[in-house]
Amino acid sequence: MGRIFTARMTTVAVLALALAGCGTAARPEFQPAASPQPMPSVEPSADEPSPSPSAKRSPKPAKNAAVLERGEGTFTTAAGSSPVVGDAGTLRRYQVQVEEGITAFDPDGFAAVVDEVLADEHSWIASKKWRFQRVTAGASANFRIMLSTPGTTDRLCAKAGLQTNGIFSCRYGDNVVINLRRWTNGADGFTDMDVYRHMVINHEVGHFLGKGHVNCPGKGKLAPVMQQQTKSLQGCKPNPYPYPDGVHYVG
Repeated sequence: MGRIFTARMTTVAVLALALAGCGTAARPEFQPAASPQPMPSVEPSADEPSPSPSAKRSPKPAKNAAVLERGEGTFTTAAGSSPVVGDAGTLRRYQVQVEEGITAFDPDGFAAVVDEVLADEHSWIASKKWRFQRVTAGASANFRIMLSTPGTTDRLCAKAGLQTNGIFSCRYGDNVVINLRRWTNGADGFTDMDVYRHMVINHEVGHFLGKGHVNCPGKGKLAPVMQQQTKSLQGCKPNPYPYPDGVHYVG
């Protein structure tokens, strides 16, 4: 731990990868953690609404559905593991977690969607630079993909100096934090929740892989997956994939 702590303290200004939404950076840069970080404890509120349990897929965005604003601040890791996906490149193992207190989405259901996104032939594996495998709790993981309530998302992302304002998702260190509000409601311009959910996972994982934000290349063109599509499509068409045709990167 001493070596990890020293490495983090001496490289604080190396890289700031902001959000899939993504919020506003309150300070310019941060260094990813080299090991899982403890989740903060957050007091739950029994009075805050949560949507009824739903199926894994929701074809249309809910737009303004109420969500649980703050959960327990601790996370449950999905059971089991996935096969290695991708034909070539560096293997990155990940865990999938859901904040305790969230009832609308369970860890295994959320993990099934994440696995599907990362295994898609139009996703990051199309680059031949990356392979992925989901692992269970206790196994060594390179990063975590976490479904988190808005309040807890704000707390976690603030660790990287990022302001998510209860609205956006982020990546900080080895953690990809998906805001429950966005996972439930999608964003303007997206008429299909599957498309939005693929986009937000690919966007935040892209930050973990070292990708930064880009803008719409021109009205009517496909939005790059690293564009902040949750905030605005800027005249582009929604696009959930880094490699829409399975070969060429849209960046």
